[in-house]
Amino acid sequence: MARLTQAIDDLAAEGLAGLPPDTLVERVAGIWSLVEGIDPEIARRRTRYTMPES
Repeated sequence: MARLTQAIDDLAAEGLAGLPPDTLVERVAGIWSLVEGIDPEIARRRTRYTMPES
């Protein structure tokens, strides 16, 4: 949980406007990975939004 808090604080401190889009996407993805590590149920639910429907 401390790593997640630090990652969010670091991103907020840098300011979203100053980051290149690729860096922002990478950082947000990293934060989601931390969230999924804390709560696997979120990871399971997230697949419903990232996987194409058949």
